Amino acid sequence: MGKKWNPDARPAEKMLTLYTMLLFTGREASLSELSRELDCSKQAVLRLIDQLEASRFGKLLRSKRGKESLYQIDRPRHLPKISLNAEGLYQLALCRDFILHLLPDAMRQNVDTTLQQASAFLPKDEELPESIGQSFVKGRINYTPFQRILETLIQGIREHKVCIVSYRSALHQETRDFEYAPKRLVAFHGAFYLTGWIVTEKGTPQAAYEAPTTFALHRVQKAVLTRRTTKHLPEPEEENKGAFGMIEDKPFIARIRFDKSAATYVVEREWSDGQKVTFHKDGSITLAVTARSHVEFISWILSFGEAAEALSPKWLRDAVVEKASALAALYAKKEQAS
Repeated sequence: MGKKWNPDARPAEKMLTLYTMLLFTGREASLSELSRELDCSKQAVLRLIDQLEASRFGKLLRSKRGKESLYQIDRPRHLPKISLNAEGLYQLALCRDFILHLLPDAMRQNVDTTLQQASAFLPKDEELPESIGQSFVKGRINYTPFQRILETLIQGIREHKVCIVSYRSALHQETRDFEYAPKRLVAFHGAFYLTGWIVTEKGTPQAAYEAPTTFALHRVQKAVLTRRTTKHLPEPEEENKGAFGMIEDKPFIARIRFDKSAATYVVEREWSDGQKVTFHKDGSITLAVTARSHVEFISWILSFGEAAEALSPKWLRDAVVEKASALAALYAKKEQAS
């Protein structure tokens, strides 16, 4: 037995989706593909196809691929002249493949549909590939439950409005409400962050602090759009843009020595503007880099294990030693207990 109708969609909506898919993709679709995309049985899809053909909104073409039935709407020979760059669409499709895993399900579908509609106006010999890239993420965050919150905050950015944001900074922390002026959505290490201003609660919104505040989207419990305007508030300026890390601390220059096993990985990447690499005869390197986030930088060094040694400044070396000693003590304690 095939899938039942999606209870959230009416037959008319299914018909519109079917028509849109066949018209704008410009390619043949199998009965199985249509059943999966529409989330209903093959018998239900066949009934929709019969209704679509009877409506005469477009000439329906049928073909076979082995035992599989294929369906396609014959597009008009003379399409309206719209200036579309095929290469630009290919690059947008690549961006889609790299960032799509971050978006909620409905937003993913909207991106796909928009690209398909745009590709319908490409020359007949040009075809937009369905997928030309792939992204791998460790510890993916599922943003589907946060779609309404994300849409509200994006609306706040676009319309320059204050949002009342309910935020929990950690798992066991209490939720706090903030009057917040979102200004920018940032993708960083497989997660979304918001940069903006915590503002005063009464009168014309004014920045409550000298520096902007960054919220992790997945820790926002609720967001409500208000009528208070934020047009007069400036865009957050990144004073140390190009330095290592996202969290804004006092910038510092650090020197790290990496042994041969990590040298290739480190040299192939840019960690900050103006970084310098010194090569040593034993295959190791010393990296001089500007960082602005103490916590992130210490964690990054520790991620290399014994392949990285913090050389300077002294407080950084001491902090890494302290963390490494605590880690060694933890495992020694576990070993003794067993």
